[in-house]
Amino acid sequence: STLAHDVSVAATLRPSLERTFSEFQRKPNNKLHFAVIYLAPGDYHRFHSPAAWVVERRRHFVGELFSVSPYVAKRLQNLFVLNERVALLGRWTHGFFSMTPVGATNVGSILLDFDRELRTNVRGKKPPPGTFSEAVYSNASKILRGKPLRAGEEMGGFCLGSTIVLVFEAPKDFRFDLKAGQKVKVGQRLGDVRQEKSSEE
Repeated sequence: STLAHDVSVAATLRPSLERTFSEFQRKPNNKLHFAVIYLAPGDYHRFHSPAAWVVERRRHFVGELFSVSPYVAKRLQNLFVLNERVALLGRWTHGFFSMTPVGATNVGSILLDFDRELRTNVRGKKPPPGTFSEAVYSNASKILRGKPLRAGEEMGGFCLGSTIVLVFEAPKDFRFDLKAGQKVKVGQRLGDVRQEKSSEE
């Protein structure tokens, strides 16, 4: 079943399979897109893969646990860089893809279903700002050299609401289907590439 799972993810990633690691090398016709998904205390606290992609590494940054409410996010500059977070870095069919769960007040514990060694919200002396601990998932799949995830697959969760930050590479004609402030439900499409056929095709 693991092989079938990995093959199903590989089938959607054909253009990016030749890349071993997604050190930032943006394709000429692509640009970076981002989305911030806020999970209020009354929302669902698990998070799922927004696309088929391969997580190649994770970087855990120990930090503050300020509130991530929209009110605070608008007033505290660099909030998502100050707070404790786990940056998951990898690739999808269009190139670089990252998903970062961010801790918040009373929500320092971030759990990953596929990484039992990750420990967040640990008491004690904090390391210097900007430093991180890293894990590489190259042994998770011999086919894809990382942890493959299907679109919609459950990845982990928070102990209460918090925030997910997505940053990803996609063609310039990628468009979000959602508007700022709109509620998002599990399984709802966030956006898609609007490719028009060229006259040469």
